[in-house]
Amino acid sequence: MLSAQAELIWQGRIHLGDEPGVYGDASYSGLTVELPITLERLATTGPFTTTLELEIQDMQTFQGYPGHLLEVFLFVPASTPQHFTRKLLASTRLTGNGERHTIAVDFTGHRSPHRVGVRLSIDTDVPPGLYDDFVLTRLSNRSQDFAYVASFGFRA
Repeated sequence: MLSAQAELIWQGRIHLGDEPGVYGDASYSGLTVELPITLERLATTGPFTTTLELEIQDMQTFQGYPGHLLEVFLFVPASTPQHFTRKLLASTRLTGNGERHTIAVDFTGHRSPHRVGVRLSIDTDVPPGLYDDFVLTRLSNRSQDFAYVASFGFRA
């Protein structure tokens, strides 16, 4: 069972979309934003999974289109010293107009700590000029029995 309370990783206001200034109280990122986080496994037993939860304000999608793309990438050491490669761990499409969206992330076969990029991109299959404008307000972590703890940014 996931923890009853989510662990806050990041909170703020990032405006995604194609109309800068629609949200005067939010930082405008354009069509995509990627947040760097570090997840560390504290548990010695149990599943190697956690769930990331995003809170979004004013998201709306058009029926018949795939929806906004949410992807989670793991940065893994490459064979060359001091180089990392990006590996897609999970992806989903956000549709409808809900405010909370989750994505399960499986770290089976990877050593902790995990340096992860959480990327949210607006649905660009919609014709330009009709892109959805919305605000990302919060990123949280929920894991079984608090097996994973999170921090904003990449930690050594």
